[in-house]
Amino acid sequence: MQKIYLLIAVLVVGCHPKDDSALSHRLQALLDAKEYFKLENQYKAAKNELTPGNRRYFAAFLYNAFNQNEACVAAVDSVLGEPFPDSVRARLLLLQGDSYFKLGQYGRAAHNDSAVIGASAIDSSQLKDVKNELLIRNALKGTPAQERVVGDSTTVRWAKDAIGLIEVPVVAGGQTVDAIFDTRANISSITRTYAEKLHLRLFDVSYTEGSGITGIEFKVGLGVADSLYIGKLLVRNVVFQVMPDSILYIAPIKFQLNVILGFPLIAGLEEVKFYKDGRLIIPERGGGDARGLGMDSGDRDGRRRSLGTDGGERSLAMDGVGHNLAMDGLDPVLALVTEKDTLSFHFDTGAGTSILYAGYFHKYEGMIRRSAIKKSQSFGGAGGVEKKDVYILPAMRLALGQKTVTVDSVSVLTDKIFPGEKLYGNIGRDFMNQFDEIIFNFRDMYVRGK
Repeated sequence: MQKIYLLIAVLVVGCHPKDDSALSHRLQALLDAKEYFKLENQYKAAKNELTPGNRRYFAAFLYNAFNQNEACVAAVDSVLGEPFPDSVRARLLLLQGDSYFKLGQYGRAAHNDSAVIGASAIDSSQLKDVKNELLIRNALKGTPAQERVVGDSTTVRWAKDAIGLIEVPVVAGGQTVDAIFDTRANISSITRTYAEKLHLRLFDVSYTEGSGITGIEFKVGLGVADSLYIGKLLVRNVVFQVMPDSILYIAPIKFQLNVILGFPLIAGLEEVKFYKDGRLIIPERGGGDARGLGMDSGDRDGRRRSLGTDGGERSLAMDGVGHNLAMDGLDPVLALVTEKDTLSFHFDTGAGTSILYAGYFHKYEGMIRRSAIKKSQSFGGAGGVEKKDVYILPAMRLALGQKTVTVDSVSVLTDKIFPGEKLYGNIGRDFMNQFDEIIFNFRDMYVRGK
């Protein structure tokens, strides 16, 4: 499929005299590798060398990656008239569907999924995933978008539970419960017992979910909390996947998980500040949106306000530093400086320890074999526990902004967890805990720590 994507430059050029095929191939290779930060930098440096169609094409993916979902929707609309192969059109429709979902426009997201399924332009494994997503989006299509009610900043106390997971108090259905704060939970999750206890509206739907580290799959349902409070902050229409209690029960240590806050709730908070002393602060909602990808389109039909233009647009970079946080679908991706390179990792507040993926092993195989110890290790997640052969790296230095920390005893996987894996690892709380303050900002897309 990737070879087909590289036809874009030829097809989009059309009557335009500019031939940007070499540049488009280079940018496409970065996109396929999910190198969003390198793609952003190279795109911004060379966007004027691209044809208008290719400029809008790459802008659409960057808008989506940096959480500018209205702009992504508009960008895809602006290029769907180009003579793309069916596989490229399908990829654009799925991208736009992801942005529709994040905007809470579930019916439109379902429409895009149906269009892709009807066109038969994707392979069988991807088709299975799209059909699964369609079940979710069809079930939610009558549900209003999640809404953060504008108000003052709020402060709550976070604490670690018996197994070290970060918990914050939330109020729903008139009851206060402790909920795990998990940036790698693609959708907030809840046991069926607690869904009934907190009076969630439950939907008659069943779909397949999986545990990231183990790959174990299981069936779950859906529910919506009409209102949920975090301190003084009210969030309406919060979507939860409803799991059998047994799926969130960790049998080896006899521990039951009940409520997990994930996406899109966390991103909808816009900014969250964690302090080592136990404070969690959600600031008053900010304004504005980050622009600057150089779109040709303007403010169409009153809802494309974040598009920007080719002249005088606001830069995507914050304070001259640039993004270090992106979204790969519903997974947050964090750019960190290692001793040898700037690499992209999943960022996971729900994981106690960091692990490195097969991509890191193959990139630094010689160093790992010389300095690491090989062993078998158990990994747990929703649904069960699996053993994997790993190398234990004694220490790894990682820099976030001006601060460099050392993470000890990092497991390195030698095989991919899933076939499409592109990133270099999953960064957990052993990294986060070394900062007195750490800020997640999903409006301007950065993580900062000190």
